[in-house]
Amino acid sequence: MFKNKMPYIWGVLMGLVVVFAFATARPVGTATVYEKVTGHILQFFSPEYVRTTEHYFASAAPVAEWETMFVIGLFLAGLIARYLLGGRAQQNYIPQMWAQRFGTSRVRRYAASFFAGVLLLFGARLANGCTSGNFISGGSQLALSAYIFGIGMFASGIVTAVLLYRSRRVA
Repeated sequence: MFKNKMPYIWGVLMGLVVVFAFATARPVGTATVYEKVTGHILQFFSPEYVRTTEHYFASAAPVAEWETMFVIGLFLAGLIARYLLGGRAQQNYIPQMWAQRFGTSRVRRYAASFFAGVLLLFGARLANGCTSGNFISGGSQLALSAYIFGIGMFASGIVTAVLLYRSRRVA
């Protein structure tokens, strides 16, 4: 019936994560994990600062909870997919569209990816939440703001892809 069942399997698993999150009274989100990890690191260097700051650490001590394991799992899943699931991944594959537009330098590619991730995380913390927390948790609660955000997120992704790749054929 379904040609590729993996998206459905992963969709069900993500749904179970959301159910678990609501059962533990914690919405799905990843941006706060980075703040908690930063709190752990800052406590090592300056426990007084962490204790007295008026930011997040004052209201909730930085504690590694299941969300931290979730982020570590995301990282490990990416590594597993990179090394076990794709033949192209074994050859330091660089997509042709990327190579034509930006060159074949792996250092440049990794730096651009890291910088984009930092910008994304900064924006998420600036907005007091992340995309997964807003879109997945909010959408599962039928929050209108989550759907408006989702539409904006996908629309901006389409515009960005068109600007970056100048309407080249992907397939």
